[in-house]
Amino acid sequence: MSDRETLKSAFAATPQCLTPDQLEALLEGSHSNPHLAECPRCQTELAMLKSFESGAPLPDEGAAVAWISSHLDRQLTNIKSGKSALRSVGKKAELKESWWAKMFGTGGMRWVLPVAAVAAIGVASAVLLHSPKAPELQANAGGQPAIYRSQEVHLVSPIGAIKAVPEELRWQAYAGAASYQVVVMEVDHSQLWSIESKELTTNIPASVRAKILPGKTILWQVTALDAESRVLVTSQVQRFVFDQ
Repeated sequence: MSDRETLKSAFAATPQCLTPDQLEALLEGSHSNPHLAECPRCQTELAMLKSFESGAPLPDEGAAVAWISSHLDRQLTNIKSGKSALRSVGKKAELKESWWAKMFGTGGMRWVLPVAAVAAIGVASAVLLHSPKAPELQANAGGQPAIYRSQEVHLVSPIGAIKAVPEELRWQAYAGAASYQVVVMEVDHSQLWSIESKELTTNIPASVRAKILPGKTILWQVTALDAESRVLVTSQVQRFVFDQ
């Protein structure tokens, strides 16, 4: 084992080592302890405590004390002015605190803070919730003249539960329509029959009427076309049921 390790082991604290209170009692001479005779660590601790309590000046300690004293004397003016500066800063802080107290404390201006908070929340909400401008819809995206589909064809009959197999389909006119495309479908949207008509009604052929059975749901839809057979508007899908 090296000398350093031996020394470290000799001065390592053990469970039997004395506490500071026990060392102080030994210093006063009111107690004795057999552990002290065999423990270098406790002997060193006691010697250091005696040296601290003795008050004997260390070599050159007087010179150090004299230098500190003279340095403080030279800085006395700055120390005093610093104290004045601290008092000035304190007064400024007190004035500022008084101003804030008048503004937001008890008094006529206590409403300023809530109003300011509400205004700040409103501004933040406007910034965060403002969505970019929606893209403009272009009806002539295909390069053809614009066709605006803001309405729809309204279907008249048959609608809902009916007591007899219908003989015709009826709908309302749509401005600008030259003809109407009519489609009759099964409930799964498979097509049963289709026809184009310039009237606001069309007869249902017997072959189609034969497929309209009791309790069977039938769908139909009408699309308005212009003079060049371009789609203007389309109705919603309507349904009817033959209910005997």
